[in-house]
Amino acid sequence: MINNVLNKRLLLPALALMAAANTAHADDYGVWTELTVQKSLSKQWSVDAGIDLRAENKLKDFTRYGVSVGVGYKPCSYVSLGAGYNFLRDYNLEETKYEYKANGALKNCKVDDAFWRSKHRATFDVTGSLPVGRFTLSVRERYQYTHFVATTTLRTAYKSPLSADQLVGYTGPVYECGGNKFATLEVDPERPKAAKDRHYLRSRFGVEYNIRHCAWTPYLTYEFSNDMSNQLHLDKQRLTVGAEWKITKQHRLDIAYVYSNGADDDNDSDIHVLSLGYKFKF
Repeated sequence: MINNVLNKRLLLPALALMAAANTAHADDYGVWTELTVQKSLSKQWSVDAGIDLRAENKLKDFTRYGVSVGVGYKPCSYVSLGAGYNFLRDYNLEETKYEYKANGALKNCKVDDAFWRSKHRATFDVTGSLPVGRFTLSVRERYQYTHFVATTTLRTAYKSPLSADQLVGYTGPVYECGGNKFATLEVDPERPKAAKDRHYLRSRFGVEYNIRHCAWTPYLTYEFSNDMSNQLHLDKQRLTVGAEWKITKQHRLDIAYVYSNGADDDNDSDIHVLSLGYKFKF
């Protein structure tokens, strides 16, 4: 009976692992770090606070830092509830956009410089867990609301494309964008990036294994993000394989490999990540 339940509950994470092995073609990699402090108020209530820092773009850029606070409530041993707030600063890489005419000919090339943007995020979680032998299976549903603060960036617009024939004998200015040449250049130093809101449902399936007489607990999770503003469209999948090291009752270290495919309001895109986390509990 236990084996049948275990096989069924592990099917989805196993499929996720195989899918990631076949599709993990991302050419970007990074390191995510997180420091958390958690205080138990009672057997049921706890509060926490944390900071996180991310380096991506092949470790060339710091792309995010943030602070968070949260509260947890555990009405019984199988169910836990949580709510949290995060203030985030995200680094958006340079973006290049091409526009085309109705006949398919190139119309212009627009380049937005990299910029930093603030985000306010609220999360609400419901997590269920079930011990099966030395395994613990879990399912977490998270509603995530993110508000993007309005900001500006520098936009360079390349217009009036020049073909090879037009360049013959041409003596005017020439500007290049994406391997194409243009005769006109326009610069908007304060191109607005409007405020916006995003609503996501993030579902996560997990399994961990308690090794007898061992301080390490290995785990596997598979998470997917659905855009609630777009008919629950699947925007991102994330596979995590890691282990938690219980150094003492108060100190814990988490080390994991993360493969993220797609992009939601975290803008992870396709990336391989080394995740490092430290938690102090008191």
